[in-house]
Amino acid sequence: MTPFGSTARMPDPQALEARPAVARIAAFAVAARPERLTPEIRQLFKRNILDSLACAIAALPGRPFAALRDQFEEYRAPGRCTLIGGGKTSLDQAALFNSGLTRYVDLLDSYMSPGGLAHPSDNFGTVLATAEYVDASGEDFMLALAVAYEIQCRFTAVAPVMTKGFNHAMQLAMSTAAATTFQPGRRPAPMRSVLFRFVGARRRRTRPSSLGRRWRGTQGQGAISWLTGVAH
Repeated sequence: MTPFGSTARMPDPQALEARPAVARIAAFAVAARPERLTPEIRQLFKRNILDSLACAIAALPGRPFAALRDQFEEYRAPGRCTLIGGGKTSLDQAALFNSGLTRYVDLLDSYMSPGGLAHPSDNFGTVLATAEYVDASGEDFMLALAVAYEIQCRFTAVAPVMTKGFNHAMQLAMSTAAATTFQPGRRPAPMRSVLFRFVGARRRRTRPSSLGRRWRGTQGQGAISWLTGVAH
């Protein structure tokens, strides 16, 4: 089951197929609407959100997070985004901290496909921080998370990058960028530009040896840092 079920009221599949992949992703994301989240899918995402929070809470005693808090205190980035476990900081630092917590105990959800896998809740910390930053509703947060899940899982299924020597966290370049720039009704062109530029930048840098197992989920924070830089 995918977050959006049938293709009714979504972009025409044949028309989408003729476009570049980045254009199709942007069109898919901006066409997403809350009413497409059926009661069964909403229940599934409530479970996944609680599971991600449980993983994050379990990781709070981890030494890296004490070090990150010390860093936040020393450099004190002002902001209104909540750190899981208490405190506020900037959008990008909250995305880093909360994503790291979700991944650290390595008990998060998994999506398996031939030749690859993904942990869709690697998107959770970044999408959560962004939703709070823009004062999104709980429904919009769930919808953005569903967009991220769908894109990451689809990429994992059709482009198993692990067989080419890349880590599966590379898929977060697409999913977090789409989810954190997503707004219902937004035109596809600006999102397409953001996706193209961000993914092009990340593709030149990401190799499997560059990240420890517990820190791969923090790739989503890179989307926030890069996207906020573009915005300014």
